[in-house]
Amino acid sequence: MIIDELEKIFGNSLLCGDKILITKDLAKTIDFVKNNYGFNFLKEIIAVDNQENGIELTYHLYSIEDNEDLMISINVKDEAESISKIYDSAVAEEKEIYDMFGIRFTGNDELKRLYMPETWEGNPLKKDYKENDERLNWND
Repeated sequence: MIIDELEKIFGNSLLCGDKILITKDLAKTIDFVKNNYGFNFLKEIIAVDNQENGIELTYHLYSIEDNEDLMISINVKDEAESISKIYDSAVAEEKEIYDMFGIRFTGNDELKRLYMPETWEGNPLKKDYKENDERLNWND
């Protein structure tokens, strides 16, 4: 099984579950599974604010040839390595996460707000963002 093989290759930098990898070396792991196991499609990048552990980023990969899914996760505080050079589609996903959570993706030169106005302060999907914040009245 792919999980067992990856655990042998990456050793203690991976924590493996059923089709889920938790890694410390994101780009290296993702590049490896794309090139060696045919995970040639990035379905999505999911971000969740876990507050005490930072932001958990989960990369949902898919092998079209094998019809197989694989998820790779990493916990970050405010910065993560971009995978936009591995999957072109990651550019938009990383922009959205930058806009909503404030995570900077090193290596992505196209980071900018995607949904919120450029003058917006803060990141609306972080748990420490105040719902009744006066900045929410930006349409007035």
